[in-house]
Amino acid sequence: MTRYIVRRTIQSFFLIWLTSLIAFTVYQFAPGGPLQFLDDDPNVTSADYDRLERVYGIDRAIPIQYIVWVVGEDWTPENEQWRSGRCLAKPDKCGNGILRLDFGRSFYFKGESVIDLIVERVPATLQLALASMIIGILGGIPMGIISALNRGGISDHFIRVFTVTLSTLPAWWVGLVLLIILGGYFQVVPLGGMQTIGDGSLLDRLHHLILPATVGAIGGWIGYSRIMRFEMLDVLNADYVRTARAKGLTSWLVIMRHVLRNALLPFVTGLSGIFLIFLSGSILFELVFSWPGMGRLYITAINSRDYPVIMAVFMIGSVLGVLGLLMVDILYSFVDPRVKYDT
Repeated sequence: MTRYIVRRTIQSFFLIWLTSLIAFTVYQFAPGGPLQFLDDDPNVTSADYDRLERVYGIDRAIPIQYIVWVVGEDWTPENEQWRSGRCLAKPDKCGNGILRLDFGRSFYFKGESVIDLIVERVPATLQLALASMIIGILGGIPMGIISALNRGGISDHFIRVFTVTLSTLPAWWVGLVLLIILGGYFQVVPLGGMQTIGDGSLLDRLHHLILPATVGAIGGWIGYSRIMRFEMLDVLNADYVRTARAKGLTSWLVIMRHVLRNALLPFVTGLSGIFLIFLSGSILFELVFSWPGMGRLYITAINSRDYPVIMAVFMIGSVLGVLGLLMVDILYSFVDPRVKYDT
């Protein structure tokens, strides 16, 4: 087991590096750039472009820009300390890169530290993502269980029609409609934001959170209920379940001890997606509900070609996704005793 974890960890680091290299190159060749805001200014000269390119460091070759981004300015081959080996001897004296958790300075936000921008918005995104996930699990899993235990009944048909209807509608559109109706016409929920200016109490934050978190949970209701229903029906027909009932166990004990435990195994695989929900799942909801999280920061960075912020958010998502997959592989060996990692 230890050898497997070490090997998978090394593979994960290689995958993260390869992802960063591909993403950095793609972003560099994308149309536009951090200086595109100068296109509409007739007073800007070519000298101004050249000066700002040197300031931003985008006048260098792409490989040099990548080295600067990864290991820091003073580690580049252009620097004398690199050639003399002094950076290798005293790395703390050299410039910082992402290897030292320094993502550089933002182009769009006037030189503000990228890590400060992200740290400032992480709590809002985490709050929305976790609330949506919890509501999705608390709603989706019971819906799937009820649907499976009442197969062909009224509750089964109602739940299936409900989830199919929701799946045909974009979640962000549902959120926008609910925001207009509940926030605009009936004024029972706020129109946006994370808190009321001058308030910020727990009840006020929950008041702002309830609608975006509920809309964010729609995907969980659809996915979890379908998976749970399918797995429950599959397990209910298994031989060991019929044997347990033949031994005289009550239906409640059979469901709790045998059916649910095995039906929940697919959700362990789904845990890898929880980390990605942290970043990607809430982007549209943050835009619709004016939620001050990383989703809005990412969209702003893309529109302004703010490469340091774009790459920072992208890399955080990549790392969390790879760690999620690694965690699932390890957890499976504990949840399912049939899974063994000998090599």
